[in-house]
Amino acid sequence: MLSEAGCVVLDLDGPVVRFFARPGAGEGAGAGPPGSVAPDIARDLHDIARLNGTVLPELDGVDDPHRILTAHDQHPGTGVWRRVALEIRDTLDAAEWKAAEHGVETDGATDFIRAWRARGRHLSVASNNHPVAVARVLERLGVLDRVDGPVIGRDRDTRLMKPHPHPLKLAMVPAAGGPKRHVMIGDTRTDLMTARAVGMPFIGYHGSPQGRELLEAAGAPVVMESMRELLAALPGTARWRL
Repeated sequence: MLSEAGCVVLDLDGPVVRFFARPGAGEGAGAGPPGSVAPDIARDLHDIARLNGTVLPELDGVDDPHRILTAHDQHPGTGVWRRVALEIRDTLDAAEWKAAEHGVETDGATDFIRAWRARGRHLSVASNNHPVAVARVLERLGVLDRVDGPVIGRDRDTRLMKPHPHPLKLAMVPAAGGPKRHVMIGDTRTDLMTARAVGMPFIGYHGSPQGRELLEAAGAPVVMESMRELLAALPGTARWRL
């Protein structure tokens, strides 16, 4: 898939960075507090709904901030329901801008990005995170200037977030050819569904066995446990100074 691709489209959270890593977290033992701030953010979003009397039973126990935003944003209710949806959106936006300052690089991600671009291939990003936060993460990692294709983040209309094909259609680079000449690298079933919707080849990545099992069960043709597997798949990697 890589040999035939003119452009790689990366999901951000997972393949490039642990976006919601706790401040001070890092790679290896003793590198800082483990875990994710996503459940803390989700709790703040649930509190907004609870304080305004707009609790959705189907979200009980959900700690995915994006799922909480989507459910409220797409709720048909007006008045207080719409006001709460906008407050949840603003709160998540602010939380992601903050998280962008301490996300931890996925091992091998920037090495792959530099090596891929050194070969003259194109690179884009398609994420459900806020576009400003996405750009900031890439800037912090020192690879924003290596992304020559579109950097696509969360649309204000949550109906256009992945798995809707809209983000991947925007992320494609015309000079690279059509969707068959692109390949998406993602870490969720949602990413896989989005790639399928536009006819784009897909390579799965996940750092946990459970995540890899979910991707395999969803039908991902290739699932990696390290981004360095991608780097090793590039011909002549050892010749490039990363």
